[in-house]
Amino acid sequence: MKRRFIAGAICPKCEQLDKIVMYDDDNHKRHRECVSCGFKELMLDQPDADEISTRVNQPRAGEKPLSHEDEVQVVQLMDPKKLH
Repeated sequence: MKRRFIAGAICPKCEQLDKIVMYDDDNHKRHRECVSCGFKELMLDQPDADEISTRVNQPRAGEKPLSHEDEVQVVQLMDPKKLH
């Protein structure tokens, strides 16, 4: 079992900074534990959340794309040795 300290993590019980370690048990379940106060918690897997719509990731209604927003075109690089 490999334990890893989580930089910047604050213990929810004792509120100490940089005292939380994460590890996986033999059943591949992830745990977090505070080395200062002994707080332990089983981390449950949560499904990925859908991306939130923002002005950055949505097209602008009625506006043309800017020059740096040209549509991406995929090109295939060819080996010159295989052309003959």
